[in-house]
Amino acid sequence: MFYSLFEIALSKPRLGKYLVAVQGNHEKAMYLYKLNMQLSQALFGILHIFEVTLRNSIDLYYCSYFNNKDWLRDGCGEDGMFSQPGLTRSGYDAKAKILKIQSKLGESYSHDKLLTELSMGFWVYLFAPLEFKAGGQGLHKIYKMRPKATPQKVLFHELHDIKRLRNRIAHHEPICFNRHLQPSIARTKMVYHLIIKHLTWLGYDPSILLMDIDIPDPIFTSINEMNSTLCS
Repeated sequence: MFYSLFEIALSKPRLGKYLVAVQGNHEKAMYLYKLNMQLSQALFGILHIFEVTLRNSIDLYYCSYFNNKDWLRDGCGEDGMFSQPGLTRSGYDAKAKILKIQSKLGESYSHDKLLTELSMGFWVYLFAPLEFKAGGQGLHKIYKMRPKATPQKVLFHELHDIKRLRNRIAHHEPICFNRHLQPSIARTKMVYHLIIKHLTWLGYDPSILLMDIDIPDPIFTSINEMNSTLCS
């Protein structure tokens, strides 16, 4: 009865993935759903700290590089960074994003307000090949503790993985399955370690910066144990 009410509230298609993952056991499906929520909650705060840290690191770099504290808005000018020919071939129109937010802000516009309105996707795509080149090909220098041989391409792909996890959590999608709909935290745990690595490469001590935000290791363990039980 309880599962039926749960299914009505959350929808059969949404819960169906969890039911498949636990081989049709209603109780385990609800428990796995709970674990997924707990894992999402634990990671959300960590992702918040990372996103703001990345954004501010990029802003400091370009304010200095362009010697311009309004580099985002001015970069949309005729010869600006975001007006370079062919820039939208990457599939992301950074200039359009900036101009849309600027228009929305109107007379209340400020660089800081624009900064906070831009999504994580915007900051990640500044590492895409065309955007990276348009920005002077030095943005990777914000990662002052990275191994020196680490190319922009690696940073971009890892940041894209982090963004993908962030978006799944933001849209209430499961992060506790593998591609075969089996309980698995392998990919989520890999991305979590990417976040820790990137914070370290940016020059921060994650244990201090994350301010005792819940570390998801106990939830990782619970999901692994569930998978082991199902496979035994």
